[in-house]
Amino acid sequence: MISKYIPKFFDTLYEKSILDFFTLEEIRDAFHSNQIISKTQAVRAFKHLPTQQRNTLYIGSWIGFLTHYICDNYPNVTVTELDLDARCKLISKRFNQQFSNYVESYTGDVFEFDRLAEYDTVINLSCEHMPTTWFDLIPNGTDVVLQSNNFEIPTHTNICESLKEMLYKYPLSSVYYIEETELNAYTRFTLAGKK
Repeated sequence: MISKYIPKFFDTLYEKSILDFFTLEEIRDAFHSNQIISKTQAVRAFKHLPTQQRNTLYIGSWIGFLTHYICDNYPNVTVTELDLDARCKLISKRFNQQFSNYVESYTGDVFEFDRLAEYDTVINLSCEHMPTTWFDLIPNGTDVVLQSNNFEIPTHTNICESLKEMLYKYPLSSVYYIEETELNAYTRFTLAGKK
């Protein structure tokens, strides 16, 4: 499913300037089986959203791999990316620029992004990396696709031990999709619903 886009992504790496910014370890991590399985879960969750015509903000979009899948498979969905890592913008823009529904990639913090109310859908597949207060900034009625995990490392400041805990931290008025998957290093929790 989503793995068919890996060769297209690696074509992007032929531009030397991109390789100057990303290490082999980072690229390996991006395409580790745990990441591909997690992105596949996110795709399944996205498919459960009630309408496929949406204006989407993807927080923590990393290298734009899921963005590419959404833009390619959902022409009625616009995607705007927001990531803290300025390097991600370079690679994602190169990988996704051919899509008319790819809007922009911004470098910044969700706590300082003043246009959250413009989006009817928010994707955040890295909830473990930020305090839950980011969720308070999302307007009620917004559809969301969220992921977290129970992998304890210093950069994971907000892990979830279970789906029940994730639902508590991110209360939804409607739940469209819920999944828990045991991976080789952690358990991945995926939710789709309406805040």
